[in-house]
Amino acid sequence: MYLQQLSITNFRNYPLARLDFSPHWNLFSGDNGSGKTTLLDAIHYLCLGKSYFHHSDLTSVKHDSDFFRIDGSFSDDQVLRMVCVYEAGGKKELQKNGVAYSRIANHVGLIPVVMVTPDDQLLIDEGSDERRRFMDGTISQIDHTYLENLIEYNRVLQQRNSALKHFAERRKTDRALIESYDRKLCDSGEKIFHLRTEYFSRMIPLIRQFHALLSSETEEVSAEYASVCNKENLAVALSASFEKDCITQRTNEGIHRDDFDFFLSKRSLKRFGSQGQKKSFLMSLKFAQYELIKREKNLLPLLLLDDLFDKLDEKRSRNIFRLIADNGFGQVFITDTHCDRVRELISQHPTSFTHYLLPDLKKCD
Repeated sequence: MYLQQLSITNFRNYPLARLDFSPHWNLFSGDNGSGKTTLLDAIHYLCLGKSYFHHSDLTSVKHDSDFFRIDGSFSDDQVLRMVCVYEAGGKKELQKNGVAYSRIANHVGLIPVVMVTPDDQLLIDEGSDERRRFMDGTISQIDHTYLENLIEYNRVLQQRNSALKHFAERRKTDRALIESYDRKLCDSGEKIFHLRTEYFSRMIPLIRQFHALLSSETEEVSAEYASVCNKENLAVALSASFEKDCITQRTNEGIHRDDFDFFLSKRSLKRFGSQGQKKSFLMSLKFAQYELIKREKNLLPLLLLDDLFDKLDEKRSRNIFRLIADNGFGQVFITDTHCDRVRELISQHPTSFTHYLLPDLKKCD
């Protein structure tokens, strides 16, 4: 499946724009701030129903406007039209072939996508929230039951935390109420744990494979899934944490505290990795995400590469292009400040491509 055409209205800095794409390579070039990343995020909206960068849809509405609209035509065996509309103060709506989804979650996985941005280094440098979000986003595109269990777990977790805060205000606890929440958390939480374990174990050899292709470094790459469920039964952990939870007014044990640890030569990548090592690992991780989704879905995800050359030397850049060209990737979108650099690399792997020069969205030959 590939994106044939994209139309956007009042989206960020674009009042109106329409673009046609190649099923292979697509390049957006221009100065920083010209709107290259915005176009990638519009594509991400159509694939997953949300922004890659912002939690609030309101931040995607063009200044002085009160709505945005994104319209895309995808082609596979037949044309699929996706529309995302948001009105300030209203509800976002996602439509497939003119019919609105009752829940945007029902769309996730239909058009798989993998996005790579400079900010993705937070996956390595920041806390566990970023890494869980990455794995949750990966597995949710593969297995819809995982997404449903994740939604249910987070719903009950919010209820449990609200109850703990209420206990503190009333200075009175209700252990039976918490136990009822615990049973629900265990039901969905254990399913999430088993699926995370299964899919992450499949991803680890892919990370190693791509790291070997992208980097000349000789360090051994490894990764581990750290979860309370590796150590004890989730029900036992929740019960034992009850008194602490009442004091802190939040749930201190559960799969919402899980983490994924990355290593080079058995040393923490976060603590000891150089900027180049982290970048190489990050690209390997993202390509492993792509390959895992591709294998499990039997579909080629869209690949969105934002500011690809950030912190990459020429050798790594060429390795990435060679890998994409030679390993069965599908439609690719790339942003860069220097169009000649990307065009020269693309020319070494003859294929069709489109090139838009921003901010005027001039289509170049």
